[in-house]
Amino acid sequence: MRYQDIQWEDDDSSLTDDPRKKARKEVDELSFAELLQEENKNVGDLDIRVGKQVSGVISVISNTSDTVLVELDAQTTGVMDKNQILTEEGELKYHVGDTIKAYVVAYTVDELQLSMRISQSKMALDDLYTAKNNQLPVKGKVTGENKGGFDVSLMGKRAFCPVSQMDSKFVANKAEFIGRELTFLIEKIEEGGRNILVSRAKLLRKEAEAKIQELEARMEQEVILDGVVSELRDYGAFIDLGGFDGFMHVSEMSYTRVQRASEFLQKGDKVRVKVLKIETSPDGKKRIGLSMKAIQDDPWSTVNESLAVGQSYAGKVKRLETFGAFVEVLPGIEGLIHVSEMSWERRIHHPNELLKVGDTVQVRVLDIQTGAQKLSLSLKNIDQDPWQKAGETFAEGTVVTGVVENLKGFGAFVKLAPGLVGLVPIEILKKAYGESYKKKASPPLELTVVVRELNLSERKVLLSLPEVKDDSEDIQAYHEYMQSQTEKTQKQKTAAAPRGNFGDILAASLAKGK
Repeated sequence: MRYQDIQWEDDDSSLTDDPRKKARKEVDELSFAELLQEENKNVGDLDIRVGKQVSGVISVISNTSDTVLVELDAQTTGVMDKNQILTEEGELKYHVGDTIKAYVVAYTVDELQLSMRISQSKMALDDLYTAKNNQLPVKGKVTGENKGGFDVSLMGKRAFCPVSQMDSKFVANKAEFIGRELTFLIEKIEEGGRNILVSRAKLLRKEAEAKIQELEARMEQEVILDGVVSELRDYGAFIDLGGFDGFMHVSEMSYTRVQRASEFLQKGDKVRVKVLKIETSPDGKKRIGLSMKAIQDDPWSTVNESLAVGQSYAGKVKRLETFGAFVEVLPGIEGLIHVSEMSWERRIHHPNELLKVGDTVQVRVLDIQTGAQKLSLSLKNIDQDPWQKAGETFAEGTVVTGVVENLKGFGAFVKLAPGLVGLVPIEILKKAYGESYKKKASPPLELTVVVRELNLSERKVLLSLPEVKDDSEDIQAYHEYMQSQTEKTQKQKTAAAPRGNFGDILAASLAKGK
């Protein structure tokens, strides 16, 4: 029903002979194709043309007719059939006050006709040509599939949609489209309507372009969107934002470190993202950068409220490097345990000697650098430093029993306490046990020793044996040996290092040549 068929509550019968009715009657007698040829022109500040998409607010949904009025602006009202806003069950999809988008299908001085689509029930072949020429969307039902595409019914006429044109993405399962009523653009009409080619992908791309343009216009503001994970790569995820995709790098998924996107997301997951940027690639395509992390609270902003230097916390080992282990102590907060902070008892060359990924460990916070987002942790500082009380426990002259950890050419290393190891020089071992010293002082045998020297600054303990009454010469010989080794090492480093600048080296070379 048209605009003139609306039965207004304050209907005035005196308008029966209104001359405008004659004009409306003439409009009724015109076909859709003829209406298309009517003069297109601007109405107020609006650019009104047949085939143009316009936006308006629903002002009236008649209860006594099938007519809907849409206000395009203060001076312009469009008319649309009510079935345009009904679901298949006959329920209203839109209500008074809702903003909708529709296409101008006819325009005269007296009436502006709108359509959210061109209804199949009112179409003729001429209207199909009209839809094609003006790129108006047309509803059709996918009735079956054939080699290379789909059969589509338009107003009882058979059309063909290539598989590449059914969706803007790759069609993996053709069966999911069979029986569905979808909207298409007509690409070609030949042989009097016997050969009709349609495309849905082109329409989807046009709609996506319009949505992206809207996004670009809003980029000065914070744009938050809901989407669905459509594809996963190791380095990120593609998010369907409703007809077009954006990309989210793994580094933008969470403040918690994400190695692979599949560890954090699954295909089909619903996500909320912030649009970071929209760029145009060299091929003209729009690239939309997304982030989940950008709408999460930065855990580093409150780290000083959650952690304190000197306190211990449980954490999970996330990854191992040659220089240390990274441990997550709070969601999104990782700290480093350097290899030097792993054990009092022995030198650690690689963290995998003590830890593996996934281990839960107790660590102590050594330092917090909020600005640099760095957290220094210690594994060994959970226990008390055994050297702090070594002066009391292992004073010179103390006799103690320890376990031989290692036997070298210059002596035996004896563990006196966790993290505290002393050395018995080889000459003292030989003096006490003769050539059978290896049987007496090999790991893991216990050995009773005497503390001879305790160097707390260098964390060294020199040991002797109770059986050896006079070991002063042996102790002195050991110190001389260690001094010679130190000097030898220093000479080797000096010889290997470049000496002087180029001028010094050249002068020395010339002098040597003389």
